[in-house]
Amino acid sequence: MLKKVFGIVSWFPDEPTHRRQRLERLNKTFKHLIDLFGEDIEFLIIAQNWQDYQVPEFIKHAIIHKFDKLGILGARKMLREKFLKTDYDYLIMCDDDIVLEPKVEGASQKYLEELDKHPEGFSFVRYGWSLTFCAISKYIYKKEPMVDVDPEKNEGYEDMVFPLLLHYKYPKKEFKTSHLFQFLQNTGAYSKDHKSTWMVKGIKYNEIQLKTNEYTKNFKNGNFNISSIKAQIEQEWGRRRTPPKHVADGRDNCFLYF
Repeated sequence: MLKKVFGIVSWFPDEPTHRRQRLERLNKTFKHLIDLFGEDIEFLIIAQNWQDYQVPEFIKHAIIHKFDKLGILGARKMLREKFLKTDYDYLIMCDDDIVLEPKVEGASQKYLEELDKHPEGFSFVRYGWSLTFCAISKYIYKKEPMVDVDPEKNEGYEDMVFPLLLHYKYPKKEFKTSHLFQFLQNTGAYSKDHKSTWMVKGIKYNEIQLKTNEYTKNFKNGNFNISSIKAQIEQEWGRRRTPPKHVADGRDNCFLYF
């Protein structure tokens, strides 16, 4: 049986109301995962600006690495770095506000069994925002670092680009688990009370999505050089004084599915 750890990236803002909201969501996520997978599951946590916060007492096993603030991309990179230094075989990455709804009886046990069957694999419960809940083996993470695509710099969605890179580059290592869970979420990035850090900076949804699509197009054509693709995108968008009309037309019709 492979050793598995649940990896969570967490950040608490200083503003009291939003800090309380994020703290409450994280506590609910801990409880939710333990209800699904059992009280003996282990956690690897990148904790940003936690200050005096402590994990709930019902958490039996947690490795916590504390930082002030690393940012979205920096925190994901740090999670990978810390994971590779452990003796775990699989990192089950999950956002700090997830809700998973089992589709079949015994979904949690079947999910863990699927990981055991694929010691060198990876799997995403849902594409799109794929890193929200996914499993990546140490074998894969040793081969592929987290992509250097920063949403806070308007470069694209790292949580879409990285999964799609794996999907196209290692198709024989991917296995499906979407039949086991339906993904829900406590609060969306677009709600009034909670916005992603890239949204707070005024970055437009369609613009960052269209840039993400460019990575997908390149992956489909066999180009996995992130630096080259990024330079290509920067050159193309640098020629545009204003974004294409459909960037400002709302969130529809901007996705590129594979």
